[in-house]
Amino acid sequence: MLSSRIRIVIALSLSFLVSGFIMKYVSHSSTGATPYIEVQNVVLDFSNSLSHSQARLMTSLQSIHIPVFPTSSPSTPSIPTSPPLPNEARPELPPTSPTGQEWTAAPTPVPTSIVSSSGIFPTTIIPTNPIPPTYTPSKIPPTNTPKPTSAPLPTAIPELPPVTSNQRPGSNLEEVFKEVSKRMCVPVALLKATQQEESGQRYRTFATDKFSLANRLNWWNESSTSEYDYFTGVAYSAQSGKAPSDSKFPGKEIAHPIQPNAYDQWIMGPEQISQQEQDASRKNTIKILPNNIDRRVLFDNFIIYSSITLNRVGSSPRTSCDDWPEETVRLVAEKHYGACAYSGGNYCDDIWRLYKSFK
Repeated sequence: MLSSRIRIVIALSLSFLVSGFIMKYVSHSSTGATPYIEVQNVVLDFSNSLSHSQARLMTSLQSIHIPVFPTSSPSTPSIPTSPPLPNEARPELPPTSPTGQEWTAAPTPVPTSIVSSSGIFPTTIIPTNPIPPTYTPSKIPPTNTPKPTSAPLPTAIPELPPVTSNQRPGSNLEEVFKEVSKRMCVPVALLKATQQEESGQRYRTFATDKFSLANRLNWWNESSTSEYDYFTGVAYSAQSGKAPSDSKFPGKEIAHPIQPNAYDQWIMGPEQISQQEQDASRKNTIKILPNNIDRRVLFDNFIIYSSITLNRVGSSPRTSCDDWPEETVRLVAEKHYGACAYSGGNYCDDIWRLYKSFK
């Protein structure tokens, strides 16, 4: 279409030149006025017609849309230029090749690919914010919850030979505590704490001979024993304040009674052990004191206390013979006194405080 319009322009231009030449020739060669005027009018009409044709031609040329080919970007591969092929060897353009009118409009979006700047090669769309794949963890089978195990019992200590002599082991209070602890696996600090709470500072300041007296079986009937020895040796019933009937001073009031009208349990000794507790623990203490036992003897009193304490705590945690946890110490205190609270204080708090102080 473009080449046919160019040919028309060339033909009109040649016609204009020919008409001009004819006008000049006629004006010089004609002698009469009338032919000159007629030819001149014809040429003028022809010239006006030619001008209108030229104007229409320019309007047609301006309406032609010349395609604008985009430049290749660095990221888009360029198509190498090759020599033109003969008409019969040229491949047909793909049916999707855009025409001149389609270049001026935006391309239709394609979901999965777009047309590259060259107009031929498709390019895959890469999303700017890709959605990460959903992670599905593998199903982990539940593990078996371990069952709590009971607290380990202390390592068994080697058995010492039974005590058959009336004079018990230990020449002072500290030695007695240690002799009892290594036989019964009860902390020395616990023995000290309960003794301090129950009978105070007595026995700690004893002279060697007096201590030996209080640590010997049947000392309450020896001729050299005084009423004061009963008091310091706690060889009397704490409730009534009276000496027992099998002693040197039967029924004598040795100390002020604390429960004169209560049933007398014959509570005696440094750890304040009753007759019932002594009898109930005999099956466990007989292997240590096979011949006899009495809570009025220092060593015997701590042996009885250790035996009933082990029975009271049962399976409470006891990791060693030297250190017990607070919960076990408090349990011992509560069982021994019968309760924690008393008028003006707390027995369990007292024992735990003393226990820590003796560690």
